[in-house]
Amino acid sequence: METSWPSSSKTTTIIGRLSNCYCSAWPTLQSVMTTQQNKDRTSTLAELLKDKPKRGRPPHPVSRQNVYVALTPEEKKEMKRLAVSLPANLSRADLPDLAIAVIAARLEALRRAVADRNREIPEGVTDLESLYLLWDLTIPKNQTERKWTSIRVSPQEAIELGRAHGTLNAAFGANRSETFSLALILLAQFLEDHPVPETATLGEIRKTIMSNYL
Repeated sequence: METSWPSSSKTTTIIGRLSNCYCSAWPTLQSVMTTQQNKDRTSTLAELLKDKPKRGRPPHPVSRQNVYVALTPEEKKEMKRLAVSLPANLSRADLPDLAIAVIAARLEALRRAVADRNREIPEGVTDLESLYLLWDLTIPKNQTERKWTSIRVSPQEAIELGRAHGTLNAAFGANRSETFSLALILLAQFLEDHPVPETATLGEIRKTIMSNYL
């Protein structure tokens, strides 16, 4: 069977119609492709930013960290007693932060008092016992054996405890446990002299400590 091909004029007409159809459809097709590319780009960007940490203050409080100190049974009982005197919205877990805030403020006040003499500790304070006397504290008697325990401390207070320990260790050879024991006694003194309101927050008590000693 012989195949009959369209004439050249008909072929030109068909090609022209196809070309017109393609040209008229191209803007729509281009718009669809652009929209899809934008969706893909947006989706990819969203995935990249999904787990990216944001700058500035964390959206939630930074968790406390464990710090190990050796305490006597009497000091553990004292922590329980002090916890009862705290506002209802605070607990025993907040005691270490407050104790460290007090000793940090007291040492800073001491440092400022002798700043013009290029010292950290006054000349007359030659040991840990004389520091107790300077601050009107009762010197601890020979106590029972200390046992290691962990306390939960906020990041800033962990730094302050390290700074206080460094100062007392360089001046008197005090270890970290002795530093924290002194902090507990100072906190007890502060709470006795400055009862905190029942509605006070941890931050408000910190500010009260700073304003009383600095």
